[in-house]
Amino acid sequence: MRRRGGLGPAVLAFVLALSGCGGGGAALATGNPTTYLITIDQLVAPDFTVSSPATHVSAATLAKGDAAVAVALRTDGLQSAATVEYQRAANFSTANGPLDVVATAMQFASVAGATTAYSTGIRQLDALSGATPTSTGPLGDEAHAISVVKTTTGGLSAVEITLEWRVNNILNILITRGRYGGTRLDDALLLANLQTSNEVGPNRA
Repeated sequence: MRRRGGLGPAVLAFVLALSGCGGGGAALATGNPTTYLITIDQLVAPDFTVSSPATHVSAATLAKGDAAVAVALRTDGLQSAATVEYQRAANFSTANGPLDVVATAMQFASVAGATTAYSTGIRQLDALSGATPTSTGPLGDEAHAISVVKTTTGGLSAVEITLEWRVNNILNILITRGRYGGTRLDDALLLANLQTSNEVGPNRA
């Protein structure tokens, strides 16, 4: 999954094509959010398995026990949400590409509600201990990323990259984890754009 020198021409063209989708008065997405999530067949590295299958989740689950966050999501008009997690086994000290991928899609009753939830979410991300905000380039209607680097018990450095982006009334979060230097923002962006393609394609309505 690791690429050098940023996104290649074909991927860049795909990203730019998607960047204009989802806004500008487009009809609201009303589908099942499990159909928006990136699938195992879309993962671009071998050996991933489903560690937590795609399932609907509540505002309370998304808020991770924070009652105020759960109330805010419901106030913003959260209608439904789903999440999935994939993992693969590899030698951590030499692994390239993500070893853990968690994808979430949240559908709101309006673009305004999704936009408010997005703004709240990125403020929370940026406030995390050790978070380094990073630009994403074109992704959906608006997007933000952070990375957090920590030292493992074995003395190696691990990175967690979190992307949050909005496609019309759908708010997405993608978390990738792996070896620092082996897991990069480019890896996460490629996966995020594949999930975006699910949301602007036939499953959108």
